[in-house]
Parts: sequence; C-alpha cells; structure tokens
Amino acid sequence: MLRIWFLSLAQSTLGQYMQTSKWGFAVVEAIHLLALAILGGAVLIQDLRLMGLVFKEEPMRRINRDMGRTLLGSLVIMVLSGIALVSEEALKCYYNPAFRWKMVLLVAVIVFYFTLHRSAINRSTEESRAGDRIIGAISIFLWLGVGVAGRAIGLI
Repeated sequence: MLRIWFLSLAQSTLGQYMQTSKWGFAVVEAIHLLALAILGGAVLIQDLRLMGLVFKEEPMRRINRDMGRTLLGSLVIMVLSGIALVSEEALKCYYNPAFRWKMVLLVAVIVFYFTLHRSAINRSTEESRAGDRIIGAISIFLWLGVGVAGRAIGLI
C-alpha cells in the first residue's frame, strides 16, 4: 500500500513537474535547505536554553513562544518541500534505507517534541534541571539524526 502511494506521487502532476522541470528540483531544494537552517537555529536556541547553556536570563516560556512558531513554520515548509523533492524520485526514495531512517527519525522527533520536550519547556523554571538537560540533548541528537539521514539519501 505504501508503495502505491509512492507510485501515485511519482505520477502526480507535482511528480511530473519535478521530473521534467529544468529548475524545479533546484528551487525546491534551496527552499528545503533554507527552512532546514531556520529550523536548526530554532532547535538549537530552544534546546541549549533548556539545557541551561545560553540565554539563562530569558524565561524558557518566552524562548519557546518565539522559537516555537519559527520551528513549526520551518517544519511545515520542510515537510511540504520534502514531499515535492520525493516526488521527483519517489521509487528510489521508497527503496532507500537512508530515506526510511529519515522518516522514522522525523516521526520520532516530532512525537518527542510534542510530548516530552513540550512538557519540559512548560514546566521549566529559571534553573535548568538534569531532566531538562537530558531532554534538550535528546532533541538535538534526534534532529541531527534526521539531518544526517537526509544527507545520506543522496549517497546511497
């Protein structure tokens, strides 16, 4: 069933455009990478603050309010541009183990972000606790895994 979705994506209007356009893939890839840079900055600011390493004088809730919107906005752009990128070589991605790892890690980090991470941010005090530092480190590690797996897609 999942293979059928990838086949349908490849044969969709978007897939056909991405496969035949001279500049389509390059433009979408640039948007994807720009959103990645923004997301990476937001993640680092949130998690390093959660770990008590930066912006110690700023309340965690304020950091989360400002960076949370940035993180979510860039994540939406990355998912949408990612679908467009996959449509260009859908079956290649379907069989690529690095792509599968990226998707598993992406789901894991999104679930982690909306559960444990968000809970730690909401209960966070001015002082960083050991549990908060661990959650921040796990978040950085998971996001890094998504990025490394994404980079590996082109190498496998």
